[in-house]
Amino acid sequence: GCHTRVDKNLVEQPQREKMGEEGSTEIDPGQEVVGEEIKPRPHTTGDEEVEAAAPFGMPHTSVNGAGQEAESVEAVVKTIKQLFLAFSTSDSQMFSGLVDPDARFVRTAYDDDGSPDVTSYNKEYFVTTLKKTPKGMLQEKVTQPFVQTRDNLAHVWCRYSLAVNGEIKYTGVKSIQLRRTVQGWKVVNVVDTVDP
Repeated sequence: GCHTRVDKNLVEQPQREKMGEEGSTEIDPGQEVVGEEIKPRPHTTGDEEVEAAAPFGMPHTSVNGAGQEAESVEAVVKTIKQLFLAFSTSDSQMFSGLVDPDARFVRTAYDDDGSPDVTSYNKEYFVTTLKKTPKGMLQEKVTQPFVQTRDNLAHVWCRYSLAVNGEIKYTGVKSIQLRRTVQGWKVVNVVDTVDP
């Protein structure tokens, strides 16, 4: 729940740049995080591929240190749930605590003539936006989360839908990267697509 354009009257719009021609468990922010059973899709931590295909064509791989890695997956999913809760409740302080200071948010789409288009945002853009956005105005839901962890790196690949005042504005795929810190997992990159 961290990258959408909000009413132009609320915030300044980010700078847009045009790219060259080349170029399910639902996580609901309204649910309790504590005590909730989380069932993320299979994740990867090892090097050996298994034949079974995961969502979006990503292979499952073997799990080394499965107990420790399972705890990492649970912690990553909890962080993502808290991120979307912060977004839907316009809690800029919670959002800020979950996101790395240098995090980048990128929306990939197509402009009116069908050319690839990218809009980039930084953390401060969302902190400012959330401070000005009424609680409950934004609602984002994530489905089909596929979590991968390795050492201090995590990746979440999922589908999402974003509603503004109850009306769906965007759907697509989201790729979220996190890094482990002494304070827990922090979001470092988010890239998403917008379905036509």
